[in-house]
Formats: sequence, structure tokens, C-alpha cells
Amino acid sequence: MTRNLGRAATLIAVALAVTACGTGSYSTGSPGGGAYGSPIGGGNQATPTSTSGASVQTGSLKTETTHAGKVLASSGGLTLYYYAEDKAGSGKSVCTGTCAAAWPPLAAPVKAPAGVRLPGPLGMITRPGGGAQVTINGYPIYTYAGDKAPGQATGNGIEGAWHIIKIHATAAARAAALKTETTHAGKVLASSRGLTLYYYAEDKAGSGKSVCTGTCAAAWPPLAAPVKAPAGVRLPGPLGMITRPGGVRQLTINGYPIYTYAGDKAPGQAKGNGIEGAWHVIKIR
Repeated sequence: MTRNLGRAATLIAVALAVTACGTGSYSTGSPGGGAYGSPIGGGNQATPTSTSGASVQTGSLKTETTHAGKVLASSGGLTLYYYAEDKAGSGKSVCTGTCAAAWPPLAAPVKAPAGVRLPGPLGMITRPGGGAQVTINGYPIYTYAGDKAPGQATGNGIEGAWHIIKIHATAAARAAALKTETTHAGKVLASSRGLTLYYYAEDKAGSGKSVCTGTCAAAWPPLAAPVKAPAGVRLPGPLGMITRPGGVRQLTINGYPIYTYAGDKAPGQAKGNGIEGAWHVIKIR
């Protein structure tokens, strides 16, 4: 069926940034739309029609990494979707018939993935015919027939309406620990993968920006923030971060932006040290 996308946009604002599509033709569209939003202010989340208590919850959901980011997935690893034409807390799904063949309802009950904060409580509804379907924050949840393996999200944005359920890691979970490595230049600070870290003398400490952009940043990839200091290691200054053009956050140490070097292919290499007389390892004493 054809849906008014203006009304869907209104539904998004009212119902936790959720948008969805009609149940007509299922030609693929470009990925888009917002993620299944977190409850606004904690008090605006929809109430599921019925709550799946811990005593009846069974197989665990998962998270998977897709081209659209980290998403919620079924116990089999298939990406999950929501549909904004469904009304939160209504106790029913408007995706039936041929729509449900393309977008199979996720059978209830399930459990949340360990350590993952969902954008709303789990629940369930009863579909025509008696099947139980999972809800999150009151919205029925689906897989997509076009996804054939974990990590695929080919249904995201179809008709500007079907959308993945994004999972946002906490800062603590994202903050991998730096390491130290021994190189020909001595003991140096390294990324969580063991790649030698560098600072650039042309950057100005505390300026809040990096002068290494474009082809420079391709050769000297900025180290993404946040990170944690290695246990028991005294760094030459406090950890911080700057925001690069495009919104990427880059680690700083003592106000200097920090980089890896594309020429280093394995831990213990420090091929970038001294290049142009401006690129230097971060020695650990």
C-alpha cells in the first residue's frame, strides 16, 4: 500500500524517531532513515502490549556489524528491522500478507543480548493466526527476506521506510586500551592493535585541530578516540580528543593529535619515525 511519507515523518518525531514503509512493492531504495531511537527523556517510551517475562524468554538476540553500523540481529544473526506504519503499543502489526512474506515477523519470546542496552523494553503481540511476534518499545520487529547471511542489511531504507535497530556502544565499551611496543627507536606507545603511534611537529598543541588532512591523513591515519592509557604506563601528557572535519574524533596526547603510519604493517615497526623531520614516535621511558 502507498503511505504518505510526510505522515511517516510525523510518526518519527512522535514515536522515537521511527520511520517505516508501506506494504506494497519492495523495490530496493538507498539506505537511509534514522536508527530506532532511544526513548526521549526516559518517559516517552511506548509500552508493549504484553511483556515477555524472564521466565518465558528463550533464545538470545545478537549484535552484528553491517555497512550501516552495529545493529540488533536475531539469534541466527539476521539483521532486525522496525516499521513506522506500525503504531507503538497498538498490539498489532500492519505488515501482513505479501508484506509479511517479504518482512518475516520475528517470533517471540527472545532475550536481549548480554550487556546491550536496547532502545526500549522487549514485549510481544499476537498476530492473526496466533503467532507471537517480538516487539521493542511497543513496535513489532521483523527480519528481511533479502538478507541471506549475518552482517547484511539490504532492507535498510527500502521505500524510505524500513530501518535497522542501531546499537550504540557506551564510551567505556568503545575505549580500547593503548599498548607499548619495542621498536628500533626504543619502547614506544602503540594503538590497541600494536601499531606505533606518532605526533606531528607541524600540529599546534592545544589548537583543537590537525593540519594533517587529505592525502596527509591517508598516509598518517588519525587515531580514533576514545582510548584508555596502558595500565601502569606514564604518558607524556593527558589524553584528550579533537573533532576532525566530518565529525571524526581523534585522540590527542598533551594537546597533540595522534596518528598511525600507513607504512607500518605490524607491531614493532616504526618506519615513520623522523620522516620530513616532523613525524616522531611517542617514547615511553
